[in-house]
Amino acid sequence: MADKPESPKKQNINFNLDPGKVPVLYADSYLIGSNDHVVTLNFAQALPEPSQQQIVARVALTRKQAKAFLASLDDHTQKFEI
Repeated sequence: MADKPESPKKQNINFNLDPGKVPVLYADSYLIGSNDHVVTLNFAQALPEPSQQQIVARVALTRKQAKAFLASLDDHTQKFEI
């Protein structure tokens, strides 16, 4: 019988967050763009002028990272639904 390929080992990663350097930004809306290589998430805040939004953050992910992010986001939101 053939041996099963080893699954990748999960690494423990420590994340450092300096609240003074990494602000929390509120987003009123978002835009998602993609091409063959990357998925880009754009987060925006409403401006006083009607129908105007200011993009305040952009995040680019590979397709694999975007799928993992979506699964993680779904898992986290499911935990808070009653």
